[in-house]
Amino acid sequence: MMTAQKLSILRLFLRSATLIVVVLLVFSQAGSVSAHHSFAIYDFEVTQEFEGVVEIIKFRNPHIEMILKVTHPDGSEDLIHYVEGAPANMLVRNGVTPDKMKVGSRLKTTASPLLEDPKKYFLRALITEDGTEYGI
Repeated sequence: MMTAQKLSILRLFLRSATLIVVVLLVFSQAGSVSAHHSFAIYDFEVTQEFEGVVEIIKFRNPHIEMILKVTHPDGSEDLIHYVEGAPANMLVRNGVTPDKMKVGSRLKTTASPLLEDPKKYFLRALITEDGTEYGI
């Protein structure tokens, strides 16, 4: 049987252990949230322009994603993968509605490459078929 003093020490230990676990969980999640929203993973000193037709579009939050098919003068094609852009709700507030970026739409884009994979891009700006320019 436990004495009152031992029971008091056990309760204090459990409270301390619980607090430590909570603090560790909070700090472990804070790093992943800030890493997800960091733009340090892109080379914003480099911009590339592309013109092509939307093959795939995911117009959603937290970020849009798009694949643009680019046809070169020699007839060869490339797929440009925009792994990230502005959130869909921000685009809509700026006038870029889903019908302006739907599959089959012709777009001119400006993008910055992902540092770890320069074949993936952050969408920075676009010009729609009607000539309207949008900074993202």
